[in-house]
Amino acid sequence: MITDPRPRRIDRDVFRNEEEPEYTFPGDVRRWATGEPFRLASEECQEDTLIPTAGEIQAMGEALLLDALISEYGLHRPALTGGPFGIIMVTPRPQEILIRVAPRQLPRWAATVLRTVTTGATLLWSAEEHGIALTLAGARVVLVATSESDWRAAMNRTEHFAAEPGSARAQDDRIGYLSPIVPLLSATLRRVRLLSDSEVGSPTVELVVAEHRGEPCLYDASGGGPSAVPLWQSVAVPLELWPPAPVYRSPAAADVRGAISRLMSEAGDGLGIPVRDFAEALCKVAGVPAVPLTLRASQAAISVAEEVLADPRFASLFDGGGWAANRRRDLDIAWVAHTDEAVVPPGAERLVEAFTGELDMLGMLTLSEEHALTESLTAAGELEEDVAALGQQTLTCLLDWALAAATRPTTPWFWYRPEGSSALHSNAPTTAPDGVLQVKAAADSYAVRVAAPSLREDEYVHTWEEGDAPSAAAAILLAESAAITAGVAMHYVRDPRKGRLLLPRPVDEQTDLTAAGVILAAHADSILGFTALASMLSRLRYRAETAASAAEGHWRRDAADPDDPYDYTHSLLGDVQVWVGTPGTHDGEPANTALPDSLEYRRHLAAHRAAMDPFVTCYLTAAAQAEDAKDFDDRHRAGAAALRNADLEQLAASDPRSVAQRVLTAITAIPLDGDAIDAWYEAYFEE
Repeated sequence: MITDPRPRRIDRDVFRNEEEPEYTFPGDVRRWATGEPFRLASEECQEDTLIPTAGEIQAMGEALLLDALISEYGLHRPALTGGPFGIIMVTPRPQEILIRVAPRQLPRWAATVLRTVTTGATLLWSAEEHGIALTLAGARVVLVATSESDWRAAMNRTEHFAAEPGSARAQDDRIGYLSPIVPLLSATLRRVRLLSDSEVGSPTVELVVAEHRGEPCLYDASGGGPSAVPLWQSVAVPLELWPPAPVYRSPAAADVRGAISRLMSEAGDGLGIPVRDFAEALCKVAGVPAVPLTLRASQAAISVAEEVLADPRFASLFDGGGWAANRRRDLDIAWVAHTDEAVVPPGAERLVEAFTGELDMLGMLTLSEEHALTESLTAAGELEEDVAALGQQTLTCLLDWALAAATRPTTPWFWYRPEGSSALHSNAPTTAPDGVLQVKAAADSYAVRVAAPSLREDEYVHTWEEGDAPSAAAAILLAESAAITAGVAMHYVRDPRKGRLLLPRPVDEQTDLTAAGVILAAHADSILGFTALASMLSRLRYRAETAASAAEGHWRRDAADPDDPYDYTHSLLGDVQVWVGTPGTHDGEPANTALPDSLEYRRHLAAHRAAMDPFVTCYLTAAAQAEDAKDFDDRHRAGAAALRNADLEQLAASDPRSVAQRVLTAITAIPLDGDAIDAWYEAYFEE
């Protein structure tokens, strides 16, 4: 049975120091992605493929199903839905997929599959021995362990909603729209339990289908920001779990050498390099000194890249905008992928093995500059660095850049150099928000910005990503890769001053504005829990602004300085918003003078995908209502008394998440005296 840490495809796991690495059974690797029991996973494993690729019609139906599930579930918590999108496990086969759905999720699934049916048609389904067999756009989807009576009950609960005008999305053209990412969507559904992997690092799951430069893309926003990196690469699973090319689609021919040459020409880095000296060009792209040994390594990396890209098992290297994102993972940039460390590219083992006797020398070349060698010496004059490991890194770096150049999206960017500028620039429209992507590539860096009139929190222009690059050619690859996520990312970026989303979410009449509904709609990192509030109480009591009431405004402009464009915290809740990260209100908004438990304030939280747990809401509401409060101590006394007198079980029941008993115990003992807060916190929260 696989337990965490699982066998990731990163340096420390791929290039092991042990003579005999631990063996992992194929069934264990497969069930990591499918959630199947070990015995079933082992029985379903094929000789060369752990998870088969769907046929053409089957893949289209699966893509349509996942697209509908994304629309139905949005951001959700697998712990509350029985699994990602309510899926307990999947059993993928070439011409069908078996899915076990959590029983409580059947009504949502009934509503979902009804939306996949072409306008005017009816849903085709039948009861079979093992469950309910659905026919979705010609694909066979079996809901295993689902009885006919349960399915009929779920259908009856949802059909009247689906029949309402405008509530069922017509799917006539949806398959055509999704066509470029049908294999990616199908492969993701067949590996959907990877979304429950520990590397995802968030109790929430969210996939998004959005456009980039007119083409649909699949984004994984489970970590709080969108990533276009395919799921199996994002969590660095073994190559055996990567999807091979569908038999109905011939893998695209990749001209590695031609791609490197074109890239160098666009970057203006090809001056002085013979047209056919691709090894030297790759060294320049990667920022590796071009000496005889590295030139041989570069030539070998190009040959391995050609072999890898000719292998249909690695067709997914083209997904998500190509392999360039793997190099961005080395730049400490958030949200590139779930696993921070870069994935070792396919073919790396073969490349490293070919240079086994020369790894030390390759590593020494990395430390060849005098200052680097000096800094790497111990007091005894020995090298601290593992030069063989550095040699491996050089090889994989060259292979990474070769693959990045060859898997670059085919739709060209038009790069130009403005007069008087040493950097290359390029622009492209983005539709949501409606604006322009501004992309810049310099000799050693790149930057991607979004300019849109709706980004008022950041003066209409927001820098999404910027970082270093080893060359101008590399900067182009990194910038184009970052630009894929820039537009959709604006829906997740928060203003650093107030923690507000730059693009608040629409809150209409259908939005669930109960305490539980707001919590379920919020990202996990944007929910203020009682533990976080407790950790800040002793600091908050020393802020003079905490004596104001909610009616006076949580944020107010400085009346003494009318030219100051900013407003400042004025109430206890305003200080909490700043110190703990709850999105702040604007002076003049209805929520700015509302109590924390009011509909107006919950609407504000929902718009910014944030929430407060019921205990925090109880405390802050009572504190805001305290009459004749002179300072923090008065308001704290009111909040603490409200918690002491509250029905804690009832408050806990209004939180859809589980509440730890130690938190409930601490709440019952919260002191009324502000001077006792520190001792109380140490007793109940500090380990």
